[in-house]
Order: sequence, then C-alpha cells, then structure tokens
Amino acid sequence: MKKKRVISLLLVATFLTTTLLTGCGDGDTKTTGGNAGSKSTVEGGTASQVSHDTELTLEIYDKAANFQGEQTGWYGKILKDKFNIKLNIIAPQVSGDANSLYQTRSAAGNLGDLVIIDNSEMQDCLDAGLIMDIGDIIGDYENLSKYKEQIDLFNSTMKGVEEGSTYAIPCNMNSNGPTAFVGETVSSAPRVPWDYYEELGCPEMKDTDDLLQVLSDMQAAHPTNADGDKAYAISLWKDWDNGCMENVRLLTPWYGQEGKESVLIGNDNTIMPLTDRTGAYYKMLHFFYQANQMGLIDPDSATQDWSTVCDSKMKKKRVYLFWYNWQNGFWNTPDHGETRENYVYAPVDDLNVYQLSDSYYGDGRVWGLGSQVDEEKKSRIMEFLDWLCTPEGLTLQHSGQEDIIYTVNEDGSYTLTKDGENRFTADIQIPDELGGGLWNDGNNQVNQWIVGSLEKNPDTGDFYDTTLWKSTIERNQTATTKEWTEKFGAVNEVEYMKEKGQLGIVPNVNIPLESDSTDIALIRSQCGDIVKDSSWRMVFASSDVEFDKMWDDMCTQLDGLGWDDLVKFDTQKYQGVIEAREAAE
Repeated sequence: MKKKRVISLLLVATFLTTTLLTGCGDGDTKTTGGNAGSKSTVEGGTASQVSHDTELTLEIYDKAANFQGEQTGWYGKILKDKFNIKLNIIAPQVSGDANSLYQTRSAAGNLGDLVIIDNSEMQDCLDAGLIMDIGDIIGDYENLSKYKEQIDLFNSTMKGVEEGSTYAIPCNMNSNGPTAFVGETVSSAPRVPWDYYEELGCPEMKDTDDLLQVLSDMQAAHPTNADGDKAYAISLWKDWDNGCMENVRLLTPWYGQEGKESVLIGNDNTIMPLTDRTGAYYKMLHFFYQANQMGLIDPDSATQDWSTVCDSKMKKKRVYLFWYNWQNGFWNTPDHGETRENYVYAPVDDLNVYQLSDSYYGDGRVWGLGSQVDEEKKSRIMEFLDWLCTPEGLTLQHSGQEDIIYTVNEDGSYTLTKDGENRFTADIQIPDELGGGLWNDGNNQVNQWIVGSLEKNPDTGDFYDTTLWKSTIERNQTATTKEWTEKFGAVNEVEYMKEKGQLGIVPNVNIPLESDSTDIALIRSQCGDIVKDSSWRMVFASSDVEFDKMWDDMCTQLDGLGWDDLVKFDTQKYQGVIEAREAAE
C-alpha cells in the first residue's frame, strides 16, 4: 500500500515538473463546436456518428447538484433539440440521506449512467466495478482530448488503473497552467456594502475585532433593508455541514488555512489538526461567537437552510457580511454599483489569505460513465461530454443563451444584456419557444463542469467567466469601484492583497486521495457529529468561559472516539497534496 502511494506521488511530481518545463496550450488541438452527430476528428482517431432518432434519458448521480429530478427549462430544451436526450439528476445532498442513497445504488451495481463524485469515491467505485473504462475511445473526441494531459495524470495516480485506461474525467479543468490565478476576487474574504462602509468613513481595520465593530455600527445604522425587513450583519446556514461547521470552514482561508476533513492545510504547506487552538478553525469559530455576543448573528441561523438565506436574505440586502466571492452574484450589479450599493472587499490588515490557483488539473470531483451503460448509450454520452467542452457548450453552461443573456459585438466578443446582468438576482422569464419558465429554474442543474469558467473562449478571446469579459469589466467601472479604487489605491481586491503581501496562492493540484476504511469511516462520522454540534453550540455560548469549556469538552469527546487516529490518517493523506504542490511550484 505504502509503495503504491509513493509511486503515485512520484508520477504526480514528475508530471508537474515536466509540465512546468515544457509549457502547455500552444500545442493543444483546437476545439470546435460542431453539430450534434457530426464527426469530430483528432490525431489518433475519429469519433463515430451517433443517431439521435430515439429519445434517451440519462441518469446522473451528481454530488454537486442542489436539485433532484429532470432538467427542464431552457437548458433542458437545448439538450433535447440538439441531442434528443433528457437528464434525470440524482442529487445525494438533497435526497435526505446521502450515504444511504450512495450505498443502495452502489450495492445494486448501478450508481448512474453518468456519475459526478468526489475523488476518493472514484477509487472505491472503480474497485467495485461501477465505472467504465473509456480509455479506448476518449482520444476520438477532439474537445475532451484538449485536456488529455490532466485526465491522464489523474487516472495514472489511481490504484489499479493500467496505462491507456481512463475511468475519471476531472471537473473544472482549464488550460492556464498549474500556478496561474486570473481572477479579480479571491475565494473568501470579508465583503460589505460600499454605501454603508463609506458612510462610516471606511474605518481602518487591523483585525477581526475591528471588523466586528464596523459590522455592529453598520447594523445599528441600518437595522432593516429598504423594504423594512430585519437585517443582520451575519446570517448562517446548517445544511452544508459535513464533518465540521461549514460556515466556519469557509472563513479559515482568511488566516492562511483550508479546512480539509480533520485537518487544516496552510498556504505555508503545513498541516495541523482542525482542533488546534492556534489554528484558523478555532479563530473563526470564536469570531462568530463574538459576533453573536454583539447581536450580529441572524437568530434564524441555526434552523434555516442555504436556499432560505440566499433567496430571502442575501438577495434582499438583509445580510451585511459576505465572504465567498460567488455571494457577490446575488446582489452586485452595474445598477447597484452606480448607486454605490455593491459589496466590496473591506481590507483587514492582519489577513493572510489562502487562495488556490486556477484548477488547471481539476478540482475535488470527477465525472465517470457507469459500468452498466450499453454501447449505444455510451456513444451518445461521449458525444454529450465532448460537446460540454466546446465553446458552444461552455458558453451555455457558464453564461446562457445569445440575445437573452448576452449579445455579440462587432469584434466577436460578448456583452451581457440587462437580463444577463440580473440573471442571479431577478426573475428572468424565458419565452415558451426557448423552454419557458424562469431562467434560473432552467439553468444547468448539474451544477458541475468538465471545463471551468476560467478557460478562454477561442471565439472571443475572453474567459467564459462573464465577470472577466472585457465588456463586463468596463461596465463594472461604476461609482462603487471608482470610489473603492480611489480610497485603497488598487484596481481590485486581488491587486490590493498582492501589494499588501496578504495573498498566499498555492498550486491547485488534483490527485486521488485514499478512501476511508470501515474503522476510519466510523470514527469520521462520529467525530463529525461532535464537531458540528459543538461548533454550533459554541457560536451561541453565553460567555468566554462557556465557549472555552465547550471547546475543551469537544476535544475530550473526540479523543475518546479515536480523533488522533483520524488526524493521523488525514495528515498522511493530505501530505500527498503538499508534495504535489511543492513539485508544481
């Protein structure tokens, strides 16, 4: 076992080093959108033509989905018209019992026609014979083949995969290179409404204590939103918790660490237990406790879910602290920017931001074909997957439809329409002939991509990420951004952090991780329940004394359940990630 792991790590290191020396992208086969059923030629073969005469329903077992059922609306209509396929999405995280669903379908020998699962689960599924080898045909698909190096690397580091075999396709790949970071925002940082922050005089904040005071002043000045609904500085949700309190884990990057199961991985390549008092999990949990002591935490936090927070609070300006950059999309628009209401980075002097580079190698999930798929279905699935990697497919996944979400400029670049700018914050009605319903309801419910939005569109020269289109950047030069730049002397938060030495970018490597044994899985489940329950209770502790006692009691309980063994297991597992990162730097 140990020998195989060392070989895997050597393969990772060798490949990463070779990639850095030889470069990538210039010699890639260019992608073409093509038409459904047309041949797609690449060096090494030709994809077979596929008949679309028969309607085909594909079952997708999808760890990323927040929706379960048939994909309908505008995206569903496009897939029906182009490929005569329907997608039936099976979503573990909304099923009510994700583990039971996974075990039941695995035991039946058919997880799905397509599966989107975590890296570690792919190894288990491969070992159980649930995933099909597509190594003999994947080279026949021009657009998938653009990412051959990344796909081959991931498969070469799985146990039991012979040379030339392909079981897994990483999610969210791009061609930018192993250490590139092209975004204008980091994943996690404190962000507040500019109008409220500027109203307070943009007070300097040395640490999170100062941030809490600013939030307190903000909430005192604006106890409700414009509609008169009660507003709070911070609103939390429980339904994303998995092994710890997820809202806390999402803030650990502020102080140089990423929470990974029972450990914290630092942007200095260190690993420590999640329960280390010097670590970022304790620090940010205490931050939420302090916020609650100051009356800044939404009292619904312990009982509401993500959808409630998103739809009824974030989109209504009833929450004053955002942290993850995708939250900006629920409020920030050019119109709100001109009225000085957009959320912006609020600089805190002692931050040491942990930021992964762009996911060149993919992220923590992979796609695969179910082993029970027959030959006809296999050909149609492969055609579909290849199309997902085309400019047409990627534009639809990451943006939407022409003339509804964007228009094409004379130079071939794109510009968001008014509805495009507001697609995440307003109800955009889609014409019946294009699928009907609301745009957001008909958006791609698979919620995961083979190629990420940080890939460049060869047709436009822009990234697929609409926030990075030249037209969007220009449009977003609003009163908010201009005033923020004048105040802080940087064009965006990334440049500000770089100038202040606050940004620690680490290579975003993607390797298979060892799965849990039965004993480790039991320890992880039991310890996870303790950490989640204790963390939530600590947020609402009555005093510093009670908070610290709860922390100590949690650690004592964890020790009795085998926490040290779990930390040792995870430390060894993620050491492979550290070694791969070091090879990529």
